[in-house]
Amino acid sequence: MDTTTKFEITPFSGAGNLSFGMIPTEVEQILGAPDQVSTNHLKQRVEFRSFMNLAYTAGQQEKLCHIGFGRQMEDITLNGINFFKNQPIEVLKKLVSIDGTPLLYMGFIVFLDLGIALTGFHDNDASQKAVTVFEKGSWDKRIGKMKEFQLSNG
Repeated sequence: MDTTTKFEITPFSGAGNLSFGMIPTEVEQILGAPDQVSTNHLKQRVEFRSFMNLAYTAGQQEKLCHIGFGRQMEDITLNGINFFKNQPIEVLKKLVSIDGTPLLYMGFIVFLDLGIALTGFHDNDASQKAVTVFEKGSWDKRIGKMKEFQLSNG
């Protein structure tokens, strides 16, 4: 896998050949061995590969539940929207038109209807640009702490 590998996001399902629910050995058959493996604060297995990170459910039966892409990935798309080749404001406009109620939480724009979260797109911080694909319900515990996201006119 390299930065030109294509991943089409399927909301709440996965990206490219990666599907939520896969176990680490299935993911390894597709992407190869991870560069690094650790455990996060939720006791989830987290794998790092080039400009991607993947998280699995905690417990004995680890299953893929989160896919994160860094800004170096060139071909991450959803409905024809290329996250890292298109201008950030254009990406946001298109996503807001699809999911009319995005929320903001700790620097992430969360699109609950699309199963994605973005950072670095709304604050002109290209070094922080990233896209996360998540399972349905992943952000539910935080909804009460989220604020409505509004596109700025500038």
